[in-house]
Amino acid sequence: MDDRPLSGREELVDVRRQLLAGDVSPPGAADGVGASWQRVQRAGLSPGLCAADAMLDAVSLQLAREENERLIAFALPELENLHQQIAGSGSAVLLADAHGVILERQGDPGFRERSRQVALSPGACWGEGARGTNAIGVALAEGRCASVHGPEHFLECNTFLTCAATPIRDPGGGIIGLLDVSGDQPARQLHALGLVRMGARMIENRMLAAEFPEAIYLHFHARPELLGTLGEGIAAVDGDGRLLALNAVARSHFANLAPGTGFEALFEGSLEHLLRGDSISQMIRTTTGITVCVRVIKPQQHGAAHSVHLADAGHARSQDQFSELHAGDPAVAETLQRAQRVFARGIPLLIEGETGTGKEWAARALHALGPRSDGPLVTVNCAAIPEGLAEAELFGYVPGAFTGASASGADGRVMEANGGTLFLDEIGDMPLALQTRLLRVIQERSVLPVGGGAPREVDFSLISATNCDLAAMVAEGRFRADLYYRLCGLRIQLPSLRSRADLAGLIDRFIADEDPQAALSAVAREKLLGHHWPGNLRELHNVLRTAIALREPGRPIDIADLPETLMANTAPVPLDVGGASDDLRAAERRCMEAAVAAHDGNYSAAARSLGISRSTLYRRLGRGDNG
Repeated sequence: MDDRPLSGREELVDVRRQLLAGDVSPPGAADGVGASWQRVQRAGLSPGLCAADAMLDAVSLQLAREENERLIAFALPELENLHQQIAGSGSAVLLADAHGVILERQGDPGFRERSRQVALSPGACWGEGARGTNAIGVALAEGRCASVHGPEHFLECNTFLTCAATPIRDPGGGIIGLLDVSGDQPARQLHALGLVRMGARMIENRMLAAEFPEAIYLHFHARPELLGTLGEGIAAVDGDGRLLALNAVARSHFANLAPGTGFEALFEGSLEHLLRGDSISQMIRTTTGITVCVRVIKPQQHGAAHSVHLADAGHARSQDQFSELHAGDPAVAETLQRAQRVFARGIPLLIEGETGTGKEWAARALHALGPRSDGPLVTVNCAAIPEGLAEAELFGYVPGAFTGASASGADGRVMEANGGTLFLDEIGDMPLALQTRLLRVIQERSVLPVGGGAPREVDFSLISATNCDLAAMVAEGRFRADLYYRLCGLRIQLPSLRSRADLAGLIDRFIADEDPQAALSAVAREKLLGHHWPGNLRELHNVLRTAIALREPGRPIDIADLPETLMANTAPVPLDVGGASDDLRAAERRCMEAAVAAHDGNYSAAARSLGISRSTLYRRLGRGDNG
């Protein structure tokens, strides 16, 4: 007899043999796998079942998506975030409904073909009754997180998969969907189970915050610094203190409390005392004997963000608002529609893209379609505010707060956005110290002016934009991770103009809008279509506006009417920025230094040529802005 220990794979193959033989709990199997096999075998499934079975047709899938529209809208940001975290790992993130039917999928391109072979795609039902033991099926059957690896899967065709899934529950605690990460992995991915659990909690908390627009929300934690994290409990109560709903953390504190239970069953003291408190956060004792810090969110602080329904902003209206940004490019249209659906739920957006790709236009359109369209859109260029005055500019100040301060004080840009949308442009250039202040404002929904005074409650939708890679900046310690995740409810990428499918349509539409009598010669069109467009939409508009102004009346726009920059070449001559191994920051610095040298040391002219502010150029080159 060979007494050598089994390898991990051999051990799992042995586990599969025991499961096939009817063993309920073979050593080495994940929790719940043996019980699941028993249920599946009693149902009469065969391990050789075809993966193409149990698929919805296109009409049925569309109906399922419509029935789960609210779940999808709240879950999309987490699918995007999870996909970013597992990118390159040969995996996919899946959203399923309460029956185990996959509604949405975000995955690595390299994994797409193999996952399609086992129907790991929208429309496939992954409940135990359809596909045997798998993470979605076990999580749904047992109402808990589940991990199923390799040969633990009942169907032979699925044994290459490693899957982790967890239920998503509505504010009443019922399962309304499942979040899953599945991939082709040689070992069980324990971190994937943690990721889907965190993602599901984020979805649940967002749905709870939207469920009761007139409720008072009590966010609590034993450690004040952990308020605003996934570890906080959330209780929604009505004006009389009666319980409406609890999030998962709060349910673990207050077991078996039904809706309608009075405030005294949750906390010692009274709701009136909490509401009269001068501070945003207060200490209180739970009926379970734990002293916690409570942050009170009143209806006017959250109601407007969530009172909108998805149907309120129709497709035709959104098409009108987004018309400046595309002329039929399906990828851009889909990106903007997804952003609109998420923003309508009060979820923050982060827009990334090169300079001139239309980030500010997108913010204007989203505000016009958003839940606070009747309020102001306040735009803050984080790179253009002088660093010494940034705090006062953003958060306001009391009279006499500093030398030169107005005698009457000032509200600040954040307070000006109250009831509307705050658009933080070039957020990647915000100094770290200011990031800390902004994070507190977003968490507490209150502003403390420079110089003191009482905190002022504030309520706004939030859009941020950058031409930087914020995720890379977080990894390098140049941007706060906690602020990044607060800003990045959904991250959207606006493509460069040179990579878009609708360049010709954008050219024709702009000319028609600017001068219906103008036309474009064939040679001029060829030159425009062949240009690299480093300035993207902004450059395109400036070029066409100039060409229309220069054309002779009655004649089409011709080569002679185009700027010299287009005539010189159709693609930019690349700067010598080193080999492919150079990091992006070094390449960026060399480009900036080259621009400064090309403009004889004139930083203002160099900044204009790069499409950034002068203060950003000074900051990136490590110089003080000395004029």
